[in-house]
Amino acid sequence: MVRLRPARLIVAAAVAVTSGLAALASSATAATTATAATATATTATDITASSACNAWTGQHPPYAVEVTGVMALSRCDVWATGIPGQNPTPGSPTDLLHWNGVTWSLITSATVPAALNAVPAITATSASDVWVAGGVGGLEDPVTPDEEQLTLIGHWNGTAFVSVPSPDPGAPLGVSELHGVSAASREDAWAVGVYSVFDQAAETSTAYPLAEHWDGQGWTQVPAAVAQTVDGPTPFSEFFAVDALSGGYAWAVGEYDAPTGHGFELVPLIERWDGSTWTVVPRPNLSGDNELQAVSADSATDAWAVGFHGAPSRTLIEHWNGRAWTVVPSPHPAGMLAGVAAIHPDDAWAAGFYFGPNGRQRSLLLHWDGQSWQQIGVPHFGPGYAPNLLLAVSASSPRNVIVAGFYSGPAGAGQQAIVLHYG
Repeated sequence: MVRLRPARLIVAAAVAVTSGLAALASSATAATTATAATATATTATDITASSACNAWTGQHPPYAVEVTGVMALSRCDVWATGIPGQNPTPGSPTDLLHWNGVTWSLITSATVPAALNAVPAITATSASDVWVAGGVGGLEDPVTPDEEQLTLIGHWNGTAFVSVPSPDPGAPLGVSELHGVSAASREDAWAVGVYSVFDQAAETSTAYPLAEHWDGQGWTQVPAAVAQTVDGPTPFSEFFAVDALSGGYAWAVGEYDAPTGHGFELVPLIERWDGSTWTVVPRPNLSGDNELQAVSADSATDAWAVGFHGAPSRTLIEHWNGRAWTVVPSPHPAGMLAGVAAIHPDDAWAAGFYFGPNGRQRSLLLHWDGQSWQQIGVPHFGPGYAPNLLLAVSASSPRNVIVAGFYSGPAGAGQQAIVLHYG
């Protein structure tokens, strides 16, 4: 998903990224959610009571949720996460949605709060092993100061949604937050993001990509590589997404600052985990700022990364063929891509949004058929002027592609969840 770089992480002369998601979040209006005890108990009952399984083919769950992540385990087992769509605050709970083949359920927990600066991502290996990663604290949090934004990882074990300890290398004065999470198995998962180290004397922060690994027992920090520039190590780099693959391999993508003649530009960051070390992988760089928001691989020779570049923002699609990353043309250049799912060399999906009349966000869905990317029609929800954003896509098979995001409802209704079925 597209995120606003927190101002406290920006070093001198760095370029800020404008986020359509952050702008919408700041204008959200009310919150509809259940208490932790009620939601968890209801969901557990719904799951065990399911006597029939129907694939999800509807348009959206009946909840006011800004959906920022989705995971499709099967046609009858779909998970999504986000923040409350009405008046979200750092004290609000993170929302966890589940389609069990019969009904949608909303799960919340007081131990898994929401944060607006690091909206949650999701992964799962089964209906009893679901991970949500993000951050806790924020600019408006009266309890946790700005300088102490911390990582947040929540886990659903089939009966309870609870917070799990995770490293905070930026503490106590810096920032630690997670943006992406991916699990290859119950004993092999990655969460990625950013942490900053604050220099009190110089009153500046240096930000580093953050990678944390789950081995079945606990989460530990694993050193990520720091990209090199003509002036030495970059002063700002971060991960936005990760894809954990079977065999112990993983991809992570994001951005870093590189000096130019007039200051800094954002450059795509791609790193590969080979089972023992994170390494920066060479990648193409287009003009202006470049940022990669999502990554997905279906084999060692077929991976996709998507995001945006330039100002105004233009969609960015890059492909790995086993030897090198290259830019692939996008059919709708004016916009941003926030999610991608690689199914087969001839089948991949990317989701995001573009800017329509008067700059209003409109859902953007693209499909790769092995030859080119084609735009796929998406229904518009809410009033004609309402922003519609797709922020995530997941596929359990070529016939079960789930895309998710949110739209602005009528005045007073807040942001409403979107979950669509394709394939």
